[in-house]
Amino acid sequence: MNEYNTLEKCLELFKSVNCIGKENLIFFTYKDTAKSTSKASMLGGAVGAFAGGMVNGAEYPYDGLLINKTENGIGMFMVKQPGIPFTYKLEKMELQKDKFIYYSNEDIKDIKIKKFALLNNKKKSIFITTSDKKKYILCADIDEPRLPYHNDNFYKFVEEYSSK
Repeated sequence: MNEYNTLEKCLELFKSVNCIGKENLIFFTYKDTAKSTSKASMLGGAVGAFAGGMVNGAEYPYDGLLINKTENGIGMFMVKQPGIPFTYKLEKMELQKDKFIYYSNEDIKDIKIKKFALLNNKKKSIFITTSDKKKYILCADIDEPRLPYHNDNFYKFVEEYSSK
C-alpha cells in the first residue's frame, strides 16, 4: 500500500477504472476476520467456524479494501498481504489492480458503522450489504498516519453512516 500513500495516486487509480465522482471519499479498511469467523461459528461450533472461515476466505479473497465512496456508489480495490498473515501490516499489503468491485447506490442494500469494541475508540466496524446478498465485514482505524487522505475521508464516511 506504500504505492498509494497520497490522494493524487489514489485518484489516478480510481480514475483508471472510471470510479471518480464530484466527491471522492477514499479510505482504507481491513477485513474483520474476527467478526466474520464468529458469525460463521454460529453455524455449528468449531467446525462451523472453520468451514465458514474457509468459505468467507474463498468468496472474499482479500485482507483489506481501498474504497472510494462517490455520490454514485462505492468502488473497492482488493488488497492482499502476501503469505499467511497473523496480523495485518499496512506497509506489507499489496493492492490488486485486477480485483476491482463496484456497487452503484441502487446495488447497496445497507451500510452500517458501529463501534469496533466497547473500549476501543480508535477503530470502527463497517458492515456493507449488497442487493446480491454479499456482506463485507470490515474494520478501519479512525486515524491512519501512513495514509493521510484516509483520516478526513473516513471521518466523513462515518458521519454519513454511523448508527445513532
